[in-house]
Amino acid sequence: MEKQDGRPTGLVTSGQRAELMRQGNASSVLRAVLAYGPVSRAEIARHTGISAPSVTKLTAALIEAELLTELAPVEPTQGRPRVPLALDGDRVVALGLHIGLLRTTYGLVGPDGSVVAEREVLHHELPDLSPELIVDQAVAGVDAFLKDRLGDRHLVGTGVTIGGWVDGARGLVVEHGPLGWRGVRLLELLEGRLPGPVVLEQTVRAIARAELWFGAGRETDDFVLVMIGNVLGAAIVVDRTVHRGPAAAAGAIEHLLATDDPDAPRCPVCGAACLVVTASDTALVAEARRLGVLPHRGLADDPDGADSLALERLIALARPAGSGSGDERAQDLLRIRARRVGRAVAGMVDLLNPSKVVLAGGILVADEYLDELRTEVGRRSHRGLAVADDILPAVFGSRTLVRSSAVPVLERVITEPFTALGLLRSQPAGA
Repeated sequence: MEKQDGRPTGLVTSGQRAELMRQGNASSVLRAVLAYGPVSRAEIARHTGISAPSVTKLTAALIEAELLTELAPVEPTQGRPRVPLALDGDRVVALGLHIGLLRTTYGLVGPDGSVVAEREVLHHELPDLSPELIVDQAVAGVDAFLKDRLGDRHLVGTGVTIGGWVDGARGLVVEHGPLGWRGVRLLELLEGRLPGPVVLEQTVRAIARAELWFGAGRETDDFVLVMIGNVLGAAIVVDRTVHRGPAAAAGAIEHLLATDDPDAPRCPVCGAACLVVTASDTALVAEARRLGVLPHRGLADDPDGADSLALERLIALARPAGSGSGDERAQDLLRIRARRVGRAVAGMVDLLNPSKVVLAGGILVADEYLDELRTEVGRRSHRGLAVADDILPAVFGSRTLVRSSAVPVLERVITEPFTALGLLRSQPAGA
């Protein structure tokens, strides 16, 4: 092996080792603030086991890097005032961009998970839903958005999410049924057109990663996140790691059996009354239109058209207004959908036995029907009714798309703060 300055190449020098240790300790500080904050330096030392002098140096560096901020001192009952530290959610940001069926949504997200600003562009303005047109529209929208809202913030990269079967490591959308995409090399289409580094992730896995950092994952290391919307999917989290499987194909739940009802629609792919044809947002709205609960698409008096507002309108019809009792047909549709999802979730509970089941997507918009879902899971699962206590909504509800899209980039800010910000020093041995 060749040597430089008397040292073998390829080995970690003492200076590099010290800097990597410094970065690891800085990550521990950020994790402690994220988990317990706002917290004082003394509390950080207690939570992390890092010495008080080192915590003081690290927090000073993280404040200078605009990742931490000091809050107003808290007067103690005795001793000196305590100065709490919190993550600064405004100065260092990631761009999150989500491509959905009806719209592309993008925004700036801080390392504390807060959304600084957010916008969307609608796909119905496009002549078709080809990847090239959607990407061109998204890039143009992001360019204008950043000129307007970025200011002097430090942008550390872009996270892009999309539903369906996504292999992020290859930058590939293998399949997105609602958009009609197959084998789309999305990262290649985006190359050089968005602030880098650019990371591609599947929507449901990204939401699970957001829950790991900011939601259910703060209390448990394993859970299943179930997304029921226009796109359906599940993310399986074990020991704080999202399972992907070969070709990143894990989590496909579209064809799980949802009902034995002989009158329910049958899927042209699997031939059964599966989730995608009986419980997705698209299926729910289509059934409401078929029964006349919602106007048929394209009618002059239909204010919804192909917009997702159709789902919100259905829910509004179901809810009592004034002294009324709500539309019973709309209520029945939402109740039946909740039970069908509950049946599928019960199968996942029995197979995986997760500590928690976290629900995301359009099913949360009508959260008054979640108890119906929980009851169905308890009725069908061998764990019984007690499992209902372990089924909970995602922390950020149905509007988490921008936040979760940014999380794969923000994770690096938290785990490798100095590298992510370009502040990692390269020191010679003995420095």
